[in-house]
Amino acid sequence: MGQWDDKFKRHASKWASWSMQEYAQHDRVLPRIIEDKARQHPDRVVFQFRQEAVTFGDLNERINRVANGLLALGVSRGDKAAIMLPNCPEFLYVWFALNRIGAVEVPINVSLKGQGLAYQMVQSDCTILVADHQYRDRIEDIAERLADIRHITWTDTQAAAQSIPGWTGFEHLTMAELMGHPDTTPDIAVSYNDLASILYTSGTTGVSKGVMLSHHYWYDIWAQAVGYARYTEDDVLYSGLPLFHGNAQGITVGPAILADARAVIVERFSASRLWDDCRRWNCTEANYIGGMIPILLKQEPREDDADNPVRIMVGAAAPEDEWHQFQKRFNTKILEVYGMTECYSCLASPYDEPRPGSCGKPITGWDVRIVDDDDNECAPGSLGEFIARPNRMWIGTSGYYKQPEASLELMRNGWIHTGDLGRMDEDGYFYFVDRKKQAIRRRGENISSFEVESVITAHDAVLEACVVGVPSDVGEEEVKAVVVLKPEQDASEVELIRWCEPRLAYFSIPRYIAIRDSLPKTPSERVEKFKIKEEGITPDCWDREAAGIELQR
Repeated sequence: MGQWDDKFKRHASKWASWSMQEYAQHDRVLPRIIEDKARQHPDRVVFQFRQEAVTFGDLNERINRVANGLLALGVSRGDKAAIMLPNCPEFLYVWFALNRIGAVEVPINVSLKGQGLAYQMVQSDCTILVADHQYRDRIEDIAERLADIRHITWTDTQAAAQSIPGWTGFEHLTMAELMGHPDTTPDIAVSYNDLASILYTSGTTGVSKGVMLSHHYWYDIWAQAVGYARYTEDDVLYSGLPLFHGNAQGITVGPAILADARAVIVERFSASRLWDDCRRWNCTEANYIGGMIPILLKQEPREDDADNPVRIMVGAAAPEDEWHQFQKRFNTKILEVYGMTECYSCLASPYDEPRPGSCGKPITGWDVRIVDDDDNECAPGSLGEFIARPNRMWIGTSGYYKQPEASLELMRNGWIHTGDLGRMDEDGYFYFVDRKKQAIRRRGENISSFEVESVITAHDAVLEACVVGVPSDVGEEEVKAVVVLKPEQDASEVELIRWCEPRLAYFSIPRYIAIRDSLPKTPSERVEKFKIKEEGITPDCWDREAAGIELQR
């Protein structure tokens, strides 16, 4: 307990005498904030990527170089650019360079393949693609569908030198060429309420939707995180979550910038490396999502488990029954938040008064309620749907890109309807219970059951399929598919897995498959998915992991 006390006493003393620099409304433009930070602290390291340290001065200079490179290509205000990169400094340079010239980042999940990958770039009207060479084969597979792409920038010189068969009329470049432009700040006016990002969220009854985020909304997300996690300039934030997800962008990247702190960003989450990484860089915070808490607890205990600098773990869905065990073993504090891209972290645990299992109370700027199916507020303790609305201007999403009907459905009656079920207690603490939607949450990834079903049913031998989430031994869910084959047709479970592999992200591929004669349906022929979900893992479920089937990533 001595280490615990010292860790928190040092931070409490700092927090009491420190305050974040606020920016006026019209200055809440992301690259403008970075430029201001570079003037104040040019040599301060703000990002650490394993061996590469990036100062505020470096960041601002490289953003300008890429921005001028984009302008030379003809990229202009309002243009959309797909970013398909792993965790690397170039991701940040491209993101903020786009925003510097009034263009829009469209981060792409690097596990996507086939139609799912093509859809996001086409639906968002992307005209430029920045990609790592390791994803070249996936891009080649969908090249004919990307008619509006004018330029591709590769991270590898060899990839840029090789044309893609059948895809002409645009220019191949390298990141080095894009960054070979002057570091002068482009003279382009960008407003705080301009669109900065389109982040795709999983579809539940249809295709994925692009959530629109303005510069001001990002600023508010970042500033609120600094407040509820009590970050100061002495903090070092750690994340192995992908930069194409809102979590890393909103809880790690932005708060580090606003707080004059440092963010350590590694290639991916590793349970065996996380604590040693945090010791190496003296990290005071680490992000978690989904099943990371139980996965870390499943690691073989070490004598130095409690000997680490991490004072706080920030994330969502920490299992209530493992909360105290985790805090005690690793000498740290769990801080739960709740939200989605449309209403980012609208709930957060009170720093000094968290409750295990609770995702906290509404943060500044948001109203949150639990309502029934008719949007009437539920009494404390009653199960209902989370709804949220901003009570200040220019925060929250403006809707889904080019999907006005879906936007209206999202914001009916003036409230964002999350599709998540939960309760609120007598003291105003909220508790997440389950997903009202049909999306599946597996190890931090949102999976559209609709998209997985579409791929499976495209197999010649399949008549219909139903995909649901079932409990996982590491938290969240695993993907289960119930498949009905066509009469006199045959397909093995392994064959179905191999069919899915080139067409789905690896995390979307079912772990369990049950081949049956029929699906339960209503009189109107709608599949009763809740029945398949409620039955869980049944004896007729074939288990991909038990069968030793390894997936190609």
